Amino acid sequence: MTSAGLCLVYLAWAPLGPEPVARFVESYRRHAAGVEHVVAVALKGLRAGQDRSPWERALAGVSHELLEMPGSVLDLGSYHQAAERVRAERYCFVNTGSEVLGEGWLGHLDRHLRHAGVGLVGAAGSYESAYSAAPRPLRPFRRDFDPFPNPHIRTNGFALTRDVLTSLDWPLPRRKLEAWRLESGRRGISAQVRERGLELVVVGRDGHAYPPARWRESATFRSGDQLNQMLGDNRTREYRTAAPGRRLQLERMAWGTPERQAEALGREPPG
Repeated sequence: MTSAGLCLVYLAWAPLGPEPVARFVESYRRHAAGVEHVVAVALKGLRAGQDRSPWERALAGVSHELLEMPGSVLDLGSYHQAAERVRAERYCFVNTGSEVLGEGWLGHLDRHLRHAGVGLVGAAGSYESAYSAAPRPLRPFRRDFDPFPNPHIRTNGFALTRDVLTSLDWPLPRRKLEAWRLESGRRGISAQVRERGLELVVVGRDGHAYPPARWRESATFRSGDQLNQMLGDNRTREYRTAAPGRRLQLERMAWGTPERQAEALGREPPG
């Protein structure tokens, strides 16, 4: 498949079964994308000889190309492999647990991606740092991450051009730590985009783009009841259904305490 424009790559992790795919497809069909595009489904992790018809049934009604992918590479690696097989000017990548929550969602992402000086757009971002919050087994690897605040685009749903994608050092992660490095590390995707002098922006359901200093107030991830969220995923559903104490813990993992938020934004602390 060749596209001169935009390709939506949906990653379907087969060991989870067809149910998450059906949820994504239902949400995708219910909410207009708002921009012309083609769809590639990266079906990953099928066993040798396994029947793929349950996933094909879940995808019924959506015009797409099905790409069978090896299961040994984690999501970010599979995205890059899919881009090697499907040529497009721009890509939007969404993961297995993704769920569309707003009209025109893909058009909003694509419109802001086309703005001069923008290198990476996402449905959510975070200041979370594996350096500051690393559990003891990961502390020897903290040198690979900046301390809090560590602004990065979350890779559950993000978009970039082919030119930017192919310019990045993008290894194929096979372990969680390697995937975390690529998402939010010092040599991760967001960090490399910034090094090129390009902006990172989060786009909300309202169609507005938010720079890193305004990500928390964008109400897209672990704040403001996520009322401006355009794409849901497992982590945003966890926050939505969490008890108040757990919610506060998750919010502080992403944004820190009010004092640290003020420090990160160069403001006076509250009170």
